[in-house]
Amino acid sequence: TMSSSNGIQKTDPMIRLVQIFSAKLVLEVFGGAGAIWGFSEALTLRTPDTIWFWRPCALFFGFVFFIRWTKQIQDYLDEVYSDGKSVERLNAMVRLVQIFSAKLVLEVFGGAGAIWGFSEAVTLRNPDTVWFWRPCALTFGVIFFVRWLMQIQDYLVEVKYNETVDRLAAKAGETEELCCTTSDEELSENGLSYNSIRAA
Repeated sequence: TMSSSNGIQKTDPMIRLVQIFSAKLVLEVFGGAGAIWGFSEALTLRTPDTIWFWRPCALFFGFVFFIRWTKQIQDYLDEVYSDGKSVERLNAMVRLVQIFSAKLVLEVFGGAGAIWGFSEAVTLRNPDTVWFWRPCALTFGVIFFVRWLMQIQDYLVEVKYNETVDRLAAKAGETEELCCTTSDEELSENGLSYNSIRAA
């Protein structure tokens, strides 16, 4: 740990990296593949006759999430060693696709797959109880799907709010610059005043 100027102990960035991305490896990389594998079975899409398709499909998603995981590590290191410099932000809609396509797999498919897989792991799901656990898993999938839609709505509201704040801040900055660089005489000649500009 490292101590900051206000006396609060801060974890070393490399320790934080291990803590964050070891968890992400399990939850997002292994979990991404497992979500497809479990959810496909819960939907009765994966059977002994279709396993030839679903195994490479699940592993493909695992590979995609592994690439994403390595990019997240790179972004983390760039942020740690940027010395406080601002990192370029992606377009809001690009961010939406990146965030919520991952959430769809990890949280919606993964939510249903977690119930489906865990119930079997603890021996609660067997051929005699599958009638209960399949609708149970799919119900959780529906709940997480509704949650996913609400998160998208909240994200869009936040984007709109931030765009409005940025626009107002830019307008206020232009106003302040105008008032600082323009004399009162020049404003008066054009029928303007400081207060009228701020009101605009």
